[in-house]
Amino acid sequence: MKKNIFVFGLILVFLIFTFDGLAQKKATLYGEIVELTTFVKDGIKPNNPAGKEITTENLNKGGTFALLEKGTGKIVLLTSSVPEYKLTEQLTPYLGITVFVKGNLYKKGGVRLLDVQDIGKYLK
Repeated sequence: MKKNIFVFGLILVFLIFTFDGLAQKKATLYGEIVELTTFVKDGIKPNNPAGKEITTENLNKGGTFALLEKGTGKIVLLTSSVPEYKLTEQLTPYLGITVFVKGNLYKKGGVRLLDVQDIGKYLK
């Protein structure tokens, strides 16, 4: 388990450094916060108590936060722009609700990565 988390961390660091040289742009995206594996493999969203429990359990096992973009249904990987804040602490309160997420958006080969600078409840 710890080995998987370590490998995922190395891959994430590699992606960040790879994306760092690319053109970045500030973006505000709207959608739902999901756990990547739970959503893609099982189709589970954290918008009900059972879904929230399964999602939280998988996040505690080293899961990956992603944003299911509103309107397009595309997935955007999320990472923290501030090392002092854990992404889990930042995003867990927003599981199951529609949110806006602001940050720098990196694109390469169809993969999109957003470093989370600000997040809040989407009111529209």
